[in-house]
Amino acid sequence: MKIRLRIISLVMLLVMPFALQAQEDEILPLTESSSNDIQGRFRAGLELPLDRFGKWDFTWNEQVRLHNNFKDLDKIVSSVGVSYKPFDFLRFGADYSLVNEKNLSDDKWDIKHRANFDITGLYRAGRVKLSLRERVRVQFRSDSVCKYEHPDPFVTLRSRFKVAYDIFQSRWEPYAFVELYTTLNAPAPVPNYKEYPLKRDNYINRIRIAAGAEYKINMQNRIDIYYMVHFNRGYDARYKANVGEIKEWSLTKGCAHVFCIDYKFKL
Repeated sequence: MKIRLRIISLVMLLVMPFALQAQEDEILPLTESSSNDIQGRFRAGLELPLDRFGKWDFTWNEQVRLHNNFKDLDKIVSSVGVSYKPFDFLRFGADYSLVNEKNLSDDKWDIKHRANFDITGLYRAGRVKLSLRERVRVQFRSDSVCKYEHPDPFVTLRSRFKVAYDIFQSRWEPYAFVELYTTLNAPAPVPNYKEYPLKRDNYINRIRIAAGAEYKINMQNRIDIYYMVHFNRGYDARYKANVGEIKEWSLTKGCAHVFCIDYKFKL
């Protein structure tokens, strides 16, 4: 009997530290919420060839975004970029965007800086055009944030597959595409950020599906009309500022219907 009690006591002593550690490592239950929205995006752009061979291009775009069912101004985005097309089947690009985002809680503007780096593979089979673009987006914030709650910079991989059809003797070119957004450095939740190192998490936080058509007014002017649907999902952790303990861990899902009109002038 004494031997049995000693064995049980020994087992409890061995198991107790792991049980306590598991209790400490436990994350709060995940809460979920969902939302739906109707949005609008309107952009005007300029495209300027930089060489006579058509390999280098400079672009400048100004875009206004609306959300909350077209009721509120969401963002004003100013972008400049360059692209290089060494072959008919390959294109490289890089651009910078200054994003002014309207904060509805205090009616102030938040500034973000975005840099995109992409490579696009192009293929044409008759009148069908296929393209696959891989884009890395790096976004910096102008305000100071807790790195356990918001990564800064926030790095995302955007993978887009597009199909277009060049209609014979028509100024219209319909197309459709699907795009996946994958987080590359999203912070993973921890019980206490003062006791645990920063962990990274990767997951698909947006699926974008779109269909539209580009209308060629003439050799220099084009209008692009398209509709997109965004399926969004994002994890959000909140911590107590003084002690570092996690106080909220949530998953937000959303669906946004986005109506877009782009105008492009090419010199």
